[in-house]
Amino acid sequence: MRVARIDENICDRSPFCPAAMSCRFKAFKVTFGGSFRINISIDEEKCTGCGVCTRYCPHGAIELIDREKAS
Repeated sequence: MRVARIDENICDRSPFCPAAMSCRFKAFKVTFGGSFRINISIDEEKCTGCGVCTRYCPHGAIELIDREKAS
C-alpha cells in the first residue's frame, strides 16, 4: 500500500493548493498560521495512495511512497 508524501523543500504552501483540492478523500489538511504562514500536511489514515494529487501538484512536491516507509 502506498501513501502520498509532501517534500516541504519544494512545496510553495499555497492556500489554493490544487493538489489538496483534488483529493476526494479529504486527506490534505491546510492550516493557516499568523503572518501568512500556511502548512499543508497529509493524513495518512485518509490517504488511499491513488496518486491524483501527484498529477495536480504544479511543483512536483508530492510523491507516493510505501506506507511502511512513511512511518
